[in-house]
Amino acid sequence: MPPRSAILVVDLLKGFFKNDPTLPDPLDARRLFATVRRVIDAGRERGLTIVFVKDNFLPEEVGHDKHFKIWGPHCVVGTPDADVVDELAPRPGDYQIAKKHYSGFSGTRLDAVLRELDVKRLYVTGAWTEACVQHTVIDAFYLNYEICVVSDGVSSPDRATHDYALAYMQRYHRAEILTSDQAIALFSRPAAAA
Repeated sequence: MPPRSAILVVDLLKGFFKNDPTLPDPLDARRLFATVRRVIDAGRERGLTIVFVKDNFLPEEVGHDKHFKIWGPHCVVGTPDADVVDELAPRPGDYQIAKKHYSGFSGTRLDAVLRELDVKRLYVTGAWTEACVQHTVIDAFYLNYEICVVSDGVSSPDRATHDYALAYMQRYHRAEILTSDQAIALFSRPAAAA
């Protein structure tokens, strides 16, 4: 049986795209959302699993969590900030995994869900390339997933940092760096090849 693939959508949340001076907005959000939308739509057509990994904090954690000391309050449950951006709203059958750390795997059920679904390959999209995306990729590497980072489907407030993070993930964590067109071509082949 061929390995299954999933598309991870990391932290494309309203709270990160609201022009809050404490949270730098990733470069060209409209382009990013359109690219990830295209990747998700093509993946759905080929039967890939879609997983939204989301920063998600309880109101009572605001004064205590280290995240807030760095970034200020964000993605608090019960506020619009914790929701996926409207352009990428999850659909029935998609998975949503709440996280409290940069990595989508740290302290979450992401690995258990992917293993239950027999997912072996991850196509990673999201924000920010050097933070939550990179930490998720690092943990995926140590959990023995095949990793494909969609280079135009991830973003950072700083282009040089974005490029460095992509090179780092490729060199040290065996991430295959693909454009959205290259990724779609891979999972648009028959399932045995994706």
